[in-house]
Amino acid sequence: MKILVPTAGEEAAVEIADYVIAVARQLDAELTVLHILKDDETPADGKDCCAVFSEAAHDTGVSVTSKVATGNLVDTIITAAKQTDADLILMGASSGNVVEHWLSANVMDECELPVLVIPHCYRRF
Repeated sequence: MKILVPTAGEEAAVEIADYVIAVARQLDAELTVLHILKDDETPADGKDCCAVFSEAAHDTGVSVTSKVATGNLVDTIITAAKQTDADLILMGASSGNVVEHWLSANVMDECELPVLVIPHCYRRF
């Protein structure tokens, strides 16, 4: 199984990385972590965001590949899912810009793959 994990930034990645890795282990899945650059970010910033998942996967047996891209958020996520042959999109819903614009709902609406959204406060349950 292949899972695409779009990340909104390093802080958001830290919130969900351990959970995403646990899901990938349970499903024996490979992860592709995607960061779409904002206007003020460099490719190095994008790689730093993706590295959070690689670090969380250390010694777990979960394979993590990083991808940094530019473009419209929804279209770029869907294109990356197709390019990586993903079976599932697993994304966090953090407070701020991502939820404000209902990115996860738009991806769910426009994508043929299943999309699972992890709430930013999942640890509180």
